[in-house]
Amino acid sequence: MNTQRLTDLLTDLIRVPSVNPAHNPLPEHACERRMADALTPLLEARGFSVERLELYGPDRPAILATAGDAEAPRSFMFEVHLDTVGVGHMTIPPFEGNLSGGRLYGRGACDMKGSTAALLHVLTPERVRAITQKGIKLLFVGAPDEECGTKGATALARRGLRADQAMILEPTRCVPVVAHKGANWYDVVLKGRSGHGSQPESGVSTNEALARLLPEILRAHKSLQKMHAHPLLGQSTLNIGQVRGGVTYNIIPDHTLLQLDRRVIPTEKPELFEQALRHILDEMVREKRIVSGECIRNQTNPAFFTPPESELPQRLLDAIESVTGVRPTCEGTSWMSDAAPLSQVCDQTVVFGPGDIAQAHTADEYIEVEDLIRGAEILAKFLDELAA
Repeated sequence: MNTQRLTDLLTDLIRVPSVNPAHNPLPEHACERRMADALTPLLEARGFSVERLELYGPDRPAILATAGDAEAPRSFMFEVHLDTVGVGHMTIPPFEGNLSGGRLYGRGACDMKGSTAALLHVLTPERVRAITQKGIKLLFVGAPDEECGTKGATALARRGLRADQAMILEPTRCVPVVAHKGANWYDVVLKGRSGHGSQPESGVSTNEALARLLPEILRAHKSLQKMHAHPLLGQSTLNIGQVRGGVTYNIIPDHTLLQLDRRVIPTEKPELFEQALRHILDEMVREKRIVSGECIRNQTNPAFFTPPESELPQRLLDAIESVTGVRPTCEGTSWMSDAAPLSQVCDQTVVFGPGDIAQAHTADEYIEVEDLIRGAEILAKFLDELAA
């Protein structure tokens, strides 16, 4: 393993700003176009044909790189996301890629340009040819807009992207991740009737109604928790993210917004919580606690689960054991990834890569070089077994 070339490659990628524009960056730091530009020649040099898909215009493309026969009987996809989070709070130079104390620092070093560099370092033209000659179509996908709800990968899945098996590159400490919860974000809107605060009987206070609503929501959530559990992920969770309503002291509030983030395990249908919530709102209207109530699902990311005994996780475990001498246990996570939409169009999906998610999005983001090397060695072994 040529460590210098590997760290140089990651440094080059860190020096390419690709901040998601929703994170309010400077114009010279925003959008994924620069990362797509940097990856395209690297992939072409490895034998891929690269197509650029302008999902959100020319500054926010996806890249779809393919190698092998389009009609090959099998297909395997590697997927990365092209965007990073913002850099406004960082305590280190975000786009220099400085190496110090066995760590490589910079925005994206961990999440997830480290995994991208590890794969590209070992995805040599020789390995690409060996895999495609075994009748496997190889795909490398770079998706935009992962950091704001996996929207790029969702759009690609809707356009028809698919593969038999897929590895989503993310920092997992070089342990296979085979499950994570889905994410559902809700706006709950309560409408009442305004009036003077000295005469509460003259109006319908949505903030007063909220005092009744919140315990009912928590009861419905906990009831579903008792009925549904997952061996790797435990139970679904609920976060009350924002409550906003009212104008001032002496005006009866006629509008209250409640924002909820519910993370749902694969064995529970998200619709169950929505049905319970809408039933509660209907009851409150009948009891004249509110004039009307609405539950709006603003974002949906499905849960994903690949049984650990499936071929893909087991093949990855074999590669890890071959390199490290230890066979870890497949894990589930609380955080989201592009595996959410892509697992819907791939028969088996796994999330994997060097780096620790605890370092993602931090003010001093870094990746341990030792872990970066280990990830590259495991990916090299995995590719060789794929071609065997």
